[in-house]
Amino acid sequence: MRMLAICLVVAAACGGKGEDWTKRPLKQVTATSGGIKFTIEVPDGMRQRPDGDGVQWDFLIDDRVFTPDITVRAGGYAKTLDEYVATDKTVDQWIRKDTLPDGYIATNENPSYKGREDYLVYVYKKVGDSALTCHARVTPWRKGGKTKDQLPQLEKICLSMTPAQK
Repeated sequence: MRMLAICLVVAAACGGKGEDWTKRPLKQVTATSGGIKFTIEVPDGMRQRPDGDGVQWDFLIDDRVFTPDITVRAGGYAKTLDEYVATDKTVDQWIRKDTLPDGYIATNENPSYKGREDYLVYVYKKVGDSALTCHARVTPWRKGGKTKDQLPQLEKICLSMTPAQK
């Protein structure tokens, strides 16, 4: 029994599959999408990789991919919060929708997986004549896990997206 307790403590300390990613320290990383260099703060240990014309972060643990899944791209199809909300008819209830000085943020339950603790965050930030967008998704790391309380941290990550100073 004592050995089992020690193994559980070691697994938790070393990033076991049930780990709460929100407790990891955020680290600032720099990337480029569509010619726009930017910084964003992501949890330590996330893997960064290209995703088409964007940049994506996620966790790869024991050959399995875990959320949050965060993708930043240059451009965006809806220049205002009202336009964004109007174009997404699949969402019947928004958790958050706020205008920002340089754009907006919208958060909702994933309409494709209602009741499964699957949530989405979208941040749009103007950058001169273009924009940067952050699409983020969070799902449970284990069956029965809860993620709604992780939304403030996920929103913080997307909101940290900032064009790099020239």
